[in-house]
Amino acid sequence: MLLGYLIRYPNNMKAEETPGDPAQAAPDTVPSELGQRLPLVMSRLGRSLRHAYAPIGVNLGQFPVLTSLLDRPGATVSELATREKVKLPSMTAVITQMETDGLVVKGPDPEDRRCVRVTLTQHGTDVAQAARAARIAWFATRLNHLSRSEVAAVSRALAALEHLVEIDR
Repeated sequence: MLLGYLIRYPNNMKAEETPGDPAQAAPDTVPSELGQRLPLVMSRLGRSLRHAYAPIGVNLGQFPVLTSLLDRPGATVSELATREKVKLPSMTAVITQMETDGLVVKGPDPEDRRCVRVTLTQHGTDVAQAARAARIAWFATRLNHLSRSEVAAVSRALAALEHLVEIDR
């Protein structure tokens, strides 16, 4: 699948340069090879996405918070930290910066005044929607450069990657 494809094609080689169907995983691929290659690819993907968000003024730490609050407004900082699998002080720092930037506001929970809820401002909503659109456009542009079998391989690999992310949750 995608992971086998990533191992079989070096960074500067196009799929057409290597025989075989990239939708088929290399049968001799071992987890240690994937463990070496996958973090490199994910890191490069993150750096590329950072450039896609830069014109909007969003960083990679803010994007998941923006989209989370867009989809499920009124979360606590603790809930956001749990969703994103980061420590509470890290999420607090992200929220504090987002509040300074006018993206979010913090307010009391109407049922429990000790609890603080985070919601998007109108500016935050606009930025979240623009960032989401930029991400979709960024991926669509790149996926349009792949063959049908490569797109199919990416699609099939998503389920495995989602499972990989959920293993420790």
